[in-house]
Amino acid sequence: MRILAVTGTELFVTGPLQVVRVEVADWPGRMDITGDGVRGHADVHSGPVVEVGVECTAPPGTEVPIQVTTGDGHSADATLVVAEPGWTVWMVSHFHYDPVWWNTQAAYTAMWDRAGRLGTEFRAGFQHTGFDLVRLHLETARRDPDYKFVLAELDYLKPYWDSHPEDRRYLRTLLDEGRLELMGGTYNEPSTNLTSAESTIRNLVHGIGFQRDIVGGDPRTAWQLDVFGHDPQFPGLVADAGLDSSSWARGPFHQWGPMLWTHEPRDGWGDPATMQFSSEFEWISPSGRGVLTHYMPAHYSAGWHIDAQPTLAGAEQHVYELFLLLKQVAATRNVLLPVGTDYTPPAKWVTRIQRDWNARYTSPRFVCGLPSEFFAAVRSQLDREGRTPSPQTRDMNPVYTGKDVSFIDTKQAQRHVEALLVDAELFATVAAAHGAGFPHEAVDKAWRQLVYGAHHDAITGSESDQVYLDLLAGWREAHDLAASVLDGALRRLGPEDGGGPGRRVVVFNPSAWPRTDLVRVRVEFGEPGTAGVSVGDRPTLLEHVRRHADGTVAAADVVFRAADVPALGYRAWPLTEAGAAAGWSEVGGTPVIENEVYRVTVDPARGGCVSSLVDLRTGRELLQPGRVGNELLVYDEYPAHPRFHEGPWHLLPKGPATHGSARGPAGSVRVEHSPLGERITVTGGTGPLRHTQTLTLWHGGDRLELTTRVDDFTGEDHLVRLCWPAAVAGGLPVSEVGNAVVGRGFGLIDVDAEQAPWTLDNPAQHWFAVSSTARVDVHDLAGTRRHTRAFGIAEIIAEDADRAGVRDLAVALVRRGVTATTSRPDGPRYGRLAVDSNLPDVRISVGRTAFTAAVLAAAGPGYADEVDRQLAADGRARVLVPAAKALTGVWLPNADLTGVLDLPVLVVVDDVEALCADLATGVVPVTQPLTGLPDPDLDDRTVALVNRGVPGFAVDTTGALHLSLLRSCTGWPSGVWIDPPRRTAPDGSTFQQQHWTHTFDAALVAGAGDWRATGLVRHGHEVNHPLHARVTDGAAAASGGYVTVESDGDVVVAALKPTGNPLASGAAATAVDSVTVRLYEAAGRPTDVRLRLWTPATGATATNLLEAPGDALPVRDGEVLLSLGGADIAQAAVRVGPIAAAVAPAEPAYAKYWLHNTGPAPTGNLPVTVHLDPPVSVVDGPVAVTVTVASDLTADRALGAVELVVPPGWNASPSAFPYDLAPGGHTRHEVVVRPPDRPGSGVHWLRARTERGVEDVARLLVGADGPEIVTAVWSDPSELVLRPGQETEIALNLATDAAGPISVEVQLISPWHTWDLFPAPAALVELPAGGRSTLRLPVRVPAGHGPGRWWALCRIAHAGELHYTEPITVAVTA
Repeated sequence: MRILAVTGTELFVTGPLQVVRVEVADWPGRMDITGDGVRGHADVHSGPVVEVGVECTAPPGTEVPIQVTTGDGHSADATLVVAEPGWTVWMVSHFHYDPVWWNTQAAYTAMWDRAGRLGTEFRAGFQHTGFDLVRLHLETARRDPDYKFVLAELDYLKPYWDSHPEDRRYLRTLLDEGRLELMGGTYNEPSTNLTSAESTIRNLVHGIGFQRDIVGGDPRTAWQLDVFGHDPQFPGLVADAGLDSSSWARGPFHQWGPMLWTHEPRDGWGDPATMQFSSEFEWISPSGRGVLTHYMPAHYSAGWHIDAQPTLAGAEQHVYELFLLLKQVAATRNVLLPVGTDYTPPAKWVTRIQRDWNARYTSPRFVCGLPSEFFAAVRSQLDREGRTPSPQTRDMNPVYTGKDVSFIDTKQAQRHVEALLVDAELFATVAAAHGAGFPHEAVDKAWRQLVYGAHHDAITGSESDQVYLDLLAGWREAHDLAASVLDGALRRLGPEDGGGPGRRVVVFNPSAWPRTDLVRVRVEFGEPGTAGVSVGDRPTLLEHVRRHADGTVAAADVVFRAADVPALGYRAWPLTEAGAAAGWSEVGGTPVIENEVYRVTVDPARGGCVSSLVDLRTGRELLQPGRVGNELLVYDEYPAHPRFHEGPWHLLPKGPATHGSARGPAGSVRVEHSPLGERITVTGGTGPLRHTQTLTLWHGGDRLELTTRVDDFTGEDHLVRLCWPAAVAGGLPVSEVGNAVVGRGFGLIDVDAEQAPWTLDNPAQHWFAVSSTARVDVHDLAGTRRHTRAFGIAEIIAEDADRAGVRDLAVALVRRGVTATTSRPDGPRYGRLAVDSNLPDVRISVGRTAFTAAVLAAAGPGYADEVDRQLAADGRARVLVPAAKALTGVWLPNADLTGVLDLPVLVVVDDVEALCADLATGVVPVTQPLTGLPDPDLDDRTVALVNRGVPGFAVDTTGALHLSLLRSCTGWPSGVWIDPPRRTAPDGSTFQQQHWTHTFDAALVAGAGDWRATGLVRHGHEVNHPLHARVTDGAAAASGGYVTVESDGDVVVAALKPTGNPLASGAAATAVDSVTVRLYEAAGRPTDVRLRLWTPATGATATNLLEAPGDALPVRDGEVLLSLGGADIAQAAVRVGPIAAAVAPAEPAYAKYWLHNTGPAPTGNLPVTVHLDPPVSVVDGPVAVTVTVASDLTADRALGAVELVVPPGWNASPSAFPYDLAPGGHTRHEVVVRPPDRPGSGVHWLRARTERGVEDVARLLVGADGPEIVTAVWSDPSELVLRPGQETEIALNLATDAAGPISVEVQLISPWHTWDLFPAPAALVELPAGGRSTLRLPVRVPAGHGPGRWWALCRIAHAGELHYTEPITVAVTA
């Protein structure tokens, strides 16, 4: 027998014996394998490949020379690397599901197969609808007892659960048997870095509420496969919601992961070991809470490739090859292999691999398993070995920078409605405590629309044009619900005394601190004679005045500075007549405005940009010399990345800005003064846009308000930024995130994205700044401060043995806003853009490690001597070793900062505990004789931009702040349309190109000290939560508060609501005796809080995010006492007496709502639903139809009746029936529908309708082939031109060829800037057989609405069929 080749493996057979593979010829024969500590033999009866198990005594990793000999004297030498047995590959069968993306909700959920060419053009052959996927995985589980799988998003899970109740028992059986796991704990996979933390919390509330309480699962893992980066607070939120793990495919690396090449184009799998930490780690939030997490080095589709293998052996080899790679970064002898990708059925080989492979090998075992089993195995091994996972507070951003600005109005709409809804819920709760019922159903539906829109292919702007329109309709519904709830609540609140005759303005404050701020309220004066208006003794400004025939005021926006409005309370001022109305008046001279805080000068020759911004409190110029602020920059972009072929996901500049508003003169510059402030308005043109910019300083204010209106935009593959070059030497980027603040890296914005793909733009919550989060103060040996260096992103290098102290250090850092990656001294360094999604600006080396030695050796003998001196003197050492160059000198496109001295290194030996204590103050003192650093000494001040729904930002290495306003992208899926006919903007452009008027509001804030001293959290909250004003009867001044928060820290009330989430958990909304108050600490410092509500508390309980009760909280004199850690989020359920639930009226709701692309379930969340089957019947006599009624209630019986509504002349037997369902139960009834003797030809509707208005439709076809046709045509001109204050109607003519009566849902859709133009955008129209109807939609232009050109169209939906009207142009003139 001849030996042809010898190969070592990492396979083991019983023993355990490591497998050596030998290729032979001329078998049979005997074979022996020997080496130092290696022994094994085999009798070979077949070939050509023989697997021989050998015993190995050397430790794993040892290279042992071996000799293979045969019985007839042939031999061969080889080297065997001793492997480690006991490995398991957990093959998790899953499918990733986007409820919307390039295709629609209807198609992805159930109708993909009938979507036609447009709906299947980009569909892979293996992809299925959500309904089919659930069915296919269930069928596989029925056939194969070894099959296990996961389900996740509510977007398909709730529709399937409601419409297929016959599968509920089997689903629960699989859950009980441990063969199915419900993943995520969230409604969907949300883009948490683009939404508020409160939206993320409600996502968890609805996800866990359905998966656990209604379905009966036990969600443990935040399964965020495809999300484009994560908010830093996310792991703490999921931990506080009761989850204990998370897993996802994007985060510390770029979009696809280290094994899928992004930067260097190569073939094959990349090296996962380029990451600095194991794929299993503890992911920790700024609150200090975290969860065990697995990142997917080869993406969430890694294991799906087995399905394409033609043989079982090929599939097994693929898994084995992945195992060899993935094990390199595994924290234990457990590897997670996701088997699935977008919309995939069960992979055909997965259980056959398990059975065949494990019959032959003991390690690695290939197991079709569940994430909970994987995480349990990881924890078990860590516990057995006395280890803990590496602590990581790494900022898992940025991933896909284009998402922060593509379809920018999706971001603006979400942020606007989030703030409105939080305020509405807060005041509605107070109103309910004062006798009004709380509108649970309206608030719940509004939150669910925001949760639905938070999906990572929705708010991110990576969707098709049709999906974008559908999403706008959802945000519009949430907005209208929130506005209605807020208005109803404020009408019930305020002063309780009559106040005498007259009127007053009542101003409500939604913030947890007293506010003094500008207020606008529209006031009508029915009778002539009012020359002017006074609000108490406040200076008053009238804007947008409408006059009676005699010239006196008929209506006006009354503007005044509302002073000292109590926290979460109100103040009222009498509204009286005064002298002549004061407005804005134009002034001549130098274009300068100022108030007590700032002086602003613009330069008309440089586009009206700001040439000087002086802080009058200090006399400091805030702009860099020679540069201008408020400049608009336009960048040419690629339509899609030249290598990655992704468009809306990325920012894709071709180089520096091609147009700048400062490169030419302004069109006009106008300076105006008023009793309340001063403003400058600039007009101009920059490349593809015409714009109007307004800068306003209000007397007594400390914000420079900025409004940029893009009046006209014709861009195609352009990006628009707003630039403010701040002068803050040594400052670093800082931004607010979800209920926390973190440091961010510099942006690299003037690159050619083909050559340098990573611009490092980031999303901000309410603001970003050039400032500092923490700093090192370097003192000489005499104690004199010589240098201060800010830091915001750290790498902590330490041995595994120091992990407990390192966790404390990482938490201390992140609470101050410094995120950190922990790594090993002998591992790869953090800071290479080819791999890492962001870069650090400092390193902290803990202990006398090999890395510390390398740093001290590179720095020169003085630093090593200083470490030795400090250790000898104090037993501990802290030395700052400077970088070789300034940070701005190495922070370059495609940067690699992994060199030993590419960044400054804080060497810490036996000093971690003291360092953590110092970090609590934000200042790390270092005393050493060597004090020179290449970076500039920190100028301790802050310049910030506060945004309103415009999250994308970058601070470049000069300190210039850039706010990404708008982009126009033609890359796929821009322009994709599914339901014909295709629609475009009125000019024929795609909606992704954004060719209409856009308005962007922001504010500039500056001050001495860091972001805390500047009060940026409060500024951000105030700009996004303006004071609310109402005009009421009564003339007396009054004030009052509903919630008081006393603290020596900076505490924000994030939510106030009735305790519990009944509609999310399958319960009816009823009266409760407590309210839940959610607070967060905003400055990163622990604090004690005294909380007082409108009535003394009789008890209080700490709760988690889901409001599950915990420990009792102390209550003293009616006040609740809480303690918050730095960046902590806490909830208290406070007993205050009955909070009644409002009784919501029944309203029509389509049971198959997903077919109308309307997002989540209708108002009320469909606790009971009805379905008809079959959905279509050909009628040639009596027709049998099955009516299914299903309940999602978890505790109560569902009682009611179903009515069968037939066309005129038809009859149904029975025509109605009652139902009485146990919790979670369902029932079926057979109904026979009989046509008249001569039914009309065409489509007839059979409707099954519950007493709450929930309705399903089955079509009865008489001589017809398909669904009825509904046409919708505008009767008005294609362009509607109105002036502010004008009202009109637009008429939509509807017609149908249906043979019987039908209902048509009409939803007007328009950009979010125009929502106040269309006060009634939705209607349900009843059409008779073959009938017509004209729907008249009101149009009202508020007096203060700015000029612009937009579009509007209507979505027409009827029993699962839909199309969209032609758009009309809507213009408002100045």
